[in-house]
Amino acid sequence: MKKKQVDVKNAEVVKRDAYIRALKKIVAGGFCPFCEKHLFKHHKRPVLYMSKFWLVTENAWPYKGTRFHFLFIPLKHIEEIGDMSPVVWKNLQTLYREVVEREKILGGTLMIRSGDTEVTGASVNHLHAHLVVGGKRTKKTKPIRALVGFEK
Repeated sequence: MKKKQVDVKNAEVVKRDAYIRALKKIVAGGFCPFCEKHLFKHHKRPVLYMSKFWLVTENAWPYKGTRFHFLFIPLKHIEEIGDMSPVVWKNLQTLYREVVEREKILGGTLMIRSGDTEVTGASVNHLHAHLVVGGKRTKKTKPIRALVGFEK
């Protein structure tokens, strides 16, 4: 049985209609939306940073309330963290530091999506990392919410 490239059900949990429509088109096309040769079929944000192993782009469907929401996507199709070599790991760290420095990010959340989408809540079955940056907490701010898995 061929592994699914996207999990539309997880997008339906957070109810983002435009994203759900895009994922359904991707399912119909039968490709991985994060593999470099397919990325820009539905993703309309430019590549902001690139290294030997990764590209960084803005999330086309950012979490509500974010100041920045970057995606770090490995150029090679990888599904599991364990499939990353030490040099690829190191390159992610280097690229992360570059983004934080250039964008003058004071704090954020780095979240890596890896493995079974029915466990992780991810909608794309291609390892990727989110750098999510909000604003400072005030009496008027609300938390940024993200699906990171499911209660057992």
